[in-house]
Amino acid sequence: MNCTTAGSNINCTSTTTDYGAQQQRDYEAGQQVGRAIGSGVAVAIQRHSFNKSVQRYCSKHPGQNWSSGSGETGYCPSDSDKIAEATLAFMARHRDYIPDGVYFGGPNHQHMIAYLDTHRLDPRREKSYERAYRDLKQSGQLQLYAR
Repeated sequence: MNCTTAGSNINCTSTTTDYGAQQQRDYEAGQQVGRAIGSGVAVAIQRHSFNKSVQRYCSKHPGQNWSSGSGETGYCPSDSDKIAEATLAFMARHRDYIPDGVYFGGPNHQHMIAYLDTHRLDPRREKSYERAYRDLKQSGQLQLYAR
């Protein structure tokens, strides 16, 4: 108990703590956090399962649309879409790479395609272009912009 005096007035306040009530509040707060985490994990599991089912469908139906029972829709990228996406992502990362006519067959493009073919790399994956770029750059076979 804390008491203060001001003239003839005495004011006292209690400093006791009701530990039982505090434990109950902490317990209830813990339950709320547990429920929130549990529902978040459940949503993540459902989303992962849904994404896997879309991937399975798209692997068998490239270039087609898909729809779920809950009204979600989407497009399964074709191999051409995947190649274009990987190529654009690669070129965005390497500003020194001269895109010398991806559609015209310039020397850089020819070297990259030949490397992918020779090493049996998947042109739908950006890491294939990364490997080709690294090796072709190191061997001096690519024309690059000066940095």
